[in-house]
Amino acid sequence: MALLDFDRIWFPYIYLYGVGGGIFMIGIYIILKSNSLKLDRVQHKKWLHILIFGLVYYMGIHAFFILAAIKQKIYVLLVGLLLIGLILNLITSMKTINNTKI
Repeated sequence: MALLDFDRIWFPYIYLYGVGGGIFMIGIYIILKSNSLKLDRVQHKKWLHILIFGLVYYMGIHAFFILAAIKQKIYVLLVGLLLIGLILNLITSMKTINNTKI
């Protein structure tokens, strides 16, 4: 059995973000259904965007370093570009949300 088997590399990642991400999304669903987070408010919309960005960004950073450790250069580049795109999307959407008048 090789040291870099799929189950040693990717099963922990899938479990971490499958279970943890699922619990996170259930929490977001409960928050939205209980009207604790009102999407008609600018600040609430901003925080929802930041929370989801945080989960996806953290997943991306984790995948980036796993791929770098197993020397998958093409995928490291693709995930790195995706992370940069996510950051730029967050910045532009925050500027758009801040410029929105209620």
